[in-house]
Amino acid sequence: MSVITLDMLSQWMAEGYGYIANFGSATTPVTFAGAYDADAPDFYIHVPAGTTIIPVSIRVLFEAVGTESTMEIIALASSTGDLTATITGGTLLTAKNLRVDRAGGSLCTVSGGVDAAGITDPNAGNFYEFWREMRPLTDTVATGENDRWPLLFEWSVFQDGPLVAIPGAASIGSSLSVYAASQAGTGFITVGWVEIPTGRLK
Repeated sequence: MSVITLDMLSQWMAEGYGYIANFGSATTPVTFAGAYDADAPDFYIHVPAGTTIIPVSIRVLFEAVGTESTMEIIALASSTGDLTATITGGTLLTAKNLRVDRAGGSLCTVSGGVDAAGITDPNAGNFYEFWREMRPLTDTVATGENDRWPLLFEWSVFQDGPLVAIPGAASIGSSLSVYAASQAGTGFITVGWVEIPTGRLK
């Protein structure tokens, strides 16, 4: 049985098996879902058969949140995937290799801003939430306010765990979904992962 260690993840990233994707970039934030919707994640990775991903880091930064409302940030691993995510109002994202001397190479399909009912609900098959954050009754910072911390929520396999392996299911693939719900949220999502052939695992 293979035992994956944090040192192995670091080594794989150094060897060119690490990837990152951004939803929102530079000074242009994106719009998040107004409320949690299981089949409309704000960030979605479809993992094809024969490929396994291991999430390494997730960062969700809110630039605005709208009116007073509870914020919910969730990361979900699932054996249920959907290659044809509908993103009419979103973006098909580009996975970048963490080594700048290597272009592309990811076999996954990454989407931001999935439409309502835009994917098969990932809360099916083998699935679990491995990260959840929340902040109650948060409103947008008003002009003149300067006493608030950034609304930044972060998860790292190196600091928080657990180590999550998502092998692509044989027919439909598997998935990683990230939700960033607030009443009228805008901001940025950055996800990093290691991607290896499933055959390297036992």
